[in-house]
Amino acid sequence: MRVSTNSFYALGASSMMQGQSNLAQLQQQISTMKRVNNPSDDPIASAQILLLNQSSGRNDQFITNTKAVDSSLSLSSQTLQNTADLLGSLSTLAVSAGSGILTTTNLQDIQTQANQMFQTLVGYGNTRDGQGNYLFAGNAIGNAPFVVNGATSPAVTTYQGDTGQRDVQVSPSGQISVTEVGSLVFGNGTQPTKAFDDVQQFISLLGQNPKPANFSTQLSTIIGNFKSDQQQVLTANASIGARQNQNDAVQNNDTSVGLQYQTALSGLQDLDMGKASSDLLMAQSSLQYSQLVFQKVQGLSLFNNI
Repeated sequence: MRVSTNSFYALGASSMMQGQSNLAQLQQQISTMKRVNNPSDDPIASAQILLLNQSSGRNDQFITNTKAVDSSLSLSSQTLQNTADLLGSLSTLAVSAGSGILTTTNLQDIQTQANQMFQTLVGYGNTRDGQGNYLFAGNAIGNAPFVVNGATSPAVTTYQGDTGQRDVQVSPSGQISVTEVGSLVFGNGTQPTKAFDDVQQFISLLGQNPKPANFSTQLSTIIGNFKSDQQQVLTANASIGARQNQNDAVQNNDTSVGLQYQTALSGLQDLDMGKASSDLLMAQSSLQYSQLVFQKVQGLSLFNNI
């Protein structure tokens, strides 16, 4: 069998090109510390890595969402706890107003306090999160849910939110509501602004001079209303607490799933540095040998012996 000079050249060139390719691949792997950098490195592993990265990215977004949910629910919960405390203080204030030794001036002072507390209550009802969304407007997060018309006496409060809730996706099949229906937190099915109306009724009663004959009866009703309003707010806060617990559980699960994705990715693409360093030395030696052989083959010509 005869091998032509062209064949020798072709074989030598092919061997060197393959050696250079192997060397470049190993150098890239060591540089990135990843076994798979290009689809050609391992087509099957590359496809699996792509799918895992996509799934991991979605899971990372879920984790981000659970953190946003936690922030919104925590703010809502704290606001409602403050609201419940305020209604408790109003109830105490109303009890003190029933003292028979109070003068008209004393009642006016209590009225001033009640007015200030009413403004605070309106502020709680119109609480916004870090993105400026109203937390108690249902799904109408861009509108202040409670608007007060102070031109009337008593002032009239209207609810301008809706009866929906804004949901956030926290897992492939799970959503958690991050807003509340304000008319069910600060009111009820028939009176959407009951808590505000009760405070205004209290303020109006304190401003009557002389006191009406049924002052004590009206005051007793108002105190009962404040306690009812407080219970309504606490019930809403309990619902938020349940969602916070649900969100914590989902966040823990999302975090666990994320670690599983990272472990799977690590198994597919992490580089064995010891083996890669050894392979690099072998590839360098092999390439040097191929180059040396090619040079010698170049010198083997019949004309060199004439």
